[in-house]
Amino acid sequence: MRTSIRQALAVAAAAASFTVTMGLSAEEIQGRISVSGQQRHYLMVVPARSSGRRLPAVIALHGALMDGRSMQQIFGLDAIAKQEGFIAVYPDGLGRRWNDGRRVRWNRAAERVDDAGFLVSLARRIVDEGLADPKRLYLVGVSNGGIMVFRMACEAPEVFAAFAAIIANMSVGLAQRCQPGKGVPMLIMNSTKDPMIPWQGGPLGFAGRYGRVISTEESMEFWRRNNSCEGSRQQKPLPDKDRKDGSTVLAQQYNHCGSGAPVVLIAIEGGGHIPPGARFGSRQLIESILGKANRDISAADISWKFFRRFPAKP
Repeated sequence: MRTSIRQALAVAAAAASFTVTMGLSAEEIQGRISVSGQQRHYLMVVPARSSGRRLPAVIALHGALMDGRSMQQIFGLDAIAKQEGFIAVYPDGLGRRWNDGRRVRWNRAAERVDDAGFLVSLARRIVDEGLADPKRLYLVGVSNGGIMVFRMACEAPEVFAAFAAIIANMSVGLAQRCQPGKGVPMLIMNSTKDPMIPWQGGPLGFAGRYGRVISTEESMEFWRRNNSCEGSRQQKPLPDKDRKDGSTVLAQQYNHCGSGAPVVLIAIEGGGHIPPGARFGSRQLIESILGKANRDISAADISWKFFRRFPAKP
């Protein structure tokens, strides 16, 4: 089964069902930056700007066995960026993984990689180049990239205005040591039948080879407490636009937060380890291993609609 899952992820990374092309309304830039003695790479899509004004920027982190280009192809953020007028940035994790803070044997090489420093440096780079508004920097990630989002929310909450973790829970170790020191607008989007990042938490991989995560409810509760949210959680079912995809969506949110930073959970009931709205080829193969792909919503669209509410406070 482990080999089958790796094959499915590789197919997902390579077999996107479309080709990205840049029109006159956006420029694609391939950049690199040196961090802790290592050359790091990223891909950036910058929409046309009027009068050289600074734009919001969304940094999107791929999952394990993917890279920035495959995240760009699969996630569907570019079209939204060009329409809404923000910069989409797709960094590459070394070895197609992120050092998300899990201290497990398979990740020993990644533990020596300064991914947190890379992402902070990348955010500062696009600000220093006059492209991005420093008060409107956002971070979204899927799977391994989503766990990395949680790490950055813990360790660099002052850099980004809001965070979105997709098909990811907090690792046990991170939840134990995380102390952001401020309210953090947080969107969590998880599936109840995810075979890789279990909704209920627990070990990842055979005998916990990939570490352990807390549950989605515990992840939600962590950020509720951190953000000083009180009162009941508001819930709203979203329209079941595709009745054949085997899943539905329930939006939940804590609004009354003393820190001013809300916590939102998008629960994909019946969904698997695939970002909602992701664009894949070989869908039948991927769904047979990773579970149902929700097509009622777009994770990229929901993330942006959450982000645009939050310019960073001085």
